[in-house]
Amino acid sequence: MASKRSNTVPLTISESIYQYLKEEIINNNLKPGQRIKEKEIALLFNVSITPVREAFFRLISENYINIAARNKFVVINPSYSSAKDLYEIVRILDKFAMTKVLINLTADFLVTLKRMTARLEKFYFQNEKGKYLEQNLRIHNHIWVASKNSFLYELLTEIMNKIEIYRKMAKISPYSSNYAFNKSLEDHLKIVKLIEVKDLEGLQDLIDSHWGEEFIREDNDELSKAEAPKQYNNRKSLERDKKVQLKRRQKK
Repeated sequence: MASKRSNTVPLTISESIYQYLKEEIINNNLKPGQRIKEKEIALLFNVSITPVREAFFRLISENYINIAARNKFVVINPSYSSAKDLYEIVRILDKFAMTKVLINLTADFLVTLKRMTARLEKFYFQNEKGKYLEQNLRIHNHIWVASKNSFLYELLTEIMNKIEIYRKMAKISPYSSNYAFNKSLEDHLKIVKLIEVKDLEGLQDLIDSHWGEEFIREDNDELSKAEAPKQYNNRKSLERDKKVQLKRRQKK
């Protein structure tokens, strides 16, 4: 367990312990299935067991840890199905966020969104999947902030934290599937256009198939031409464009 704690000073000792343990779990410093001992945490913070237990039960209520045999507290071991369930909630909340964004739409928001998407496209052509994922999440964060609903923003952020735990636990490389990588960029380019023309129906249809693409494995990478010829050809075109861009950079 890491010994370094956040410099942020929460309102209570229990809150401080809660935030520390939550960050350790999200950052994978505390591994799925790992036991967390009350006495060790109490010693680390130089406090009694009471605030430690309060923090533990808050983490249990938020599904970060659970109680195993003999009252042992262990980090939750999230499943593939639980991650998929979380993405279902994200889709619903993201649709609502989009309705709020279109109501509160400003020129400044659009300018920033276009600039962020251009940077996303740059990472795509450079095949920088880690940076692409980070920029992808920044874009969604920008959209959720623009909804101007703090409770909605907190809910979405919390769910994404739990999905991140699963991603790290399962050691899933971002966009290991070329299909997922290509589709993600296509989606983001469409999102900009749909927001610009305030096409809520188009945005909601897109959101239904947007979230969770990084869970598609390489063995599911082949898209059936018979099922979706247009999408297949679009992605083949993106692949060709990416290769051309890479060759040009190499020549320079």
